[in-house]
Amino acid sequence: MATKQLSVSLSPEDKLWIDEAVRSGQITDVNVFISALIRDYRERVRIEDLLEEGLASGEPVEPDAGFWGRRKESLRKHAPK
Repeated sequence: MATKQLSVSLSPEDKLWIDEAVRSGQITDVNVFISALIRDYRERVRIEDLLEEGLASGEPVEPDAGFWGRRKESLRKHAPK
């Protein structure tokens, strides 16, 4: 994958923290660290979107003793063969 260079301004405290984390081995590479932060943020946004979708999907269902069995059976019926 092609990469693009990006300049980021950090507070002195953040820069010091990152430099110390690299020196101590907590972070192996600043680029890898930033990429991981972005992946984590994107995943959080995806989960928040799914939660909002679920909340907007209708009335909540209180599962009774047979709920999961019925749900599995419904999924089996509609699963591709």
